[in-house]
Amino acid sequence: MPADTLTINLDPELGALFRRYQAHTRTTAEHYIGELLAKTRPTLQAMVEALDEADGDAQALGRLFGSKMAQLMQAQQAVQAEA
Repeated sequence: MPADTLTINLDPELGALFRRYQAHTRTTAEHYIGELLAKTRPTLQAMVEALDEADGDAQALGRLFGSKMAQLMQAQQAVQAEA
């Protein structure tokens, strides 16, 4: 399956900040944002799964999200312990 494309409009100040960052690090805004999204993917995944399961119940959403994040953190710690 081909990757989806996302277009982000940056305000002028943020665009300038990314240009300055790239000048120092040679890291493009696209790469920086891609890495940021990859690192926050577990949080997004936990939220979406909690939303799916909560089915509109706000109290259940908070409980489910917390549970999902705890499961992800435990799995990540187990992987790190094996390394």
